Amino acid sequence: MRTPHRRIRGKLESGGRALGVTLQLPCPDIAEIAGYAGFDFVWIDAEHGTFDLGRISEMVRAADASGIDAIVRVPDHNPSFIQRVLDTGASGIIVPHICTVAEATAVAAAARFGPAGTRGACPSTRSVGHLTSDWSASARQADADVLVAGLIEDLAGVENVEEIARVSGLDALLFGPFDLAQQLGFDGDVTHPEIEAMHDRVVAAARAAGIEYLSIPAWEYADLATVAEYSRILALTGDRGGLFTTFRTTLAETIEALAGLRAGAAT
Repeated sequence: MRTPHRRIRGKLESGGRALGVTLQLPCPDIAEIAGYAGFDFVWIDAEHGTFDLGRISEMVRAADASGIDAIVRVPDHNPSFIQRVLDTGASGIIVPHICTVAEATAVAAAARFGPAGTRGACPSTRSVGHLTSDWSASARQADADVLVAGLIEDLAGVENVEEIARVSGLDALLFGPFDLAQQLGFDGDVTHPEIEAMHDRVVAAARAAGIEYLSIPAWEYADLATVAEYSRILALTGDRGGLFTTFRTTLAETIEALAGLRAGAAT
């Protein structure tokens, strides 16, 4: 039977925080690098990243190889795709555009086996080591460990967030300021006061319901110390942004240094 790393669950159970990185590029090496660098999880973005199911499976394997969890942001609410993602061995899912209790309840159920949920059961998937000799134990562990997070990024989701957090069975909420700022006609301005107020409402709903709030500190409205007071699962950086920033900074510094060398030679 496959034994999951349980990095996120282990950190939460010990009173710590789980730190991760968001990946949009379909490169298993980056998932391995994240693990060897010391992160607890990778967030594989199959909504905006260029991933099919086969590549998701390779990314999950790479996370496994470096001893960390992989959670997958699925592109929609399709229960069949959620099941197939979890069958690869992913530790959990992030589901976009959660607007109603019914939607949240359905995706939470799709991630758990019956009778508690609707996830299709199979004793021969990668998630259980390709063939489990103790299906009952495997199913119980999977249901206990899976992390199901709902992304609140629509006005309807904000208006229903307290009930979503309280009764749907989600383990965590996230806040999506950019989609909201676009939907409300703010042209993606995530600094708008209305967006910040909605953020605070989502955080408050998660805390009142006793579930986790998964944060991206760069998108939050407070310093890291304050974010750490209400979030125990933090996605600290991303592959695209990290690479772009490093490349641009290195290029600018090198151009500046070369210009200095030319100026020195001229004198």
